[in-house]
Amino acid sequence: MTDKWSCQHFSLANPLRRGATDLPKLLRRVATEIEKRDIGPMDLLDLTIHQEMTGDGPWWSATIYWSPDGPADEGLGNDEG
Repeated sequence: MTDKWSCQHFSLANPLRRGATDLPKLLRRVATEIEKRDIGPMDLLDLTIHQEMTGDGPWWSATIYWSPDGPADEGLGNDEG
């Protein structure tokens, strides 16, 4: 048995009332967090978007799953450098 998880995840949501319906804002926050955590394209396993209906409209959230031990992503179309 191992003490390590096979993947990691984090979730983000818009504030419940103000901005809850702003999906583009949430997606920009997700992109910023992926860059901040230096999650490479080959490490990303899944990204789910969830909508919960409230009296004010949809409340958006996202969960990102990644494996820091994914295959090397060198030379796979990285436009940087």
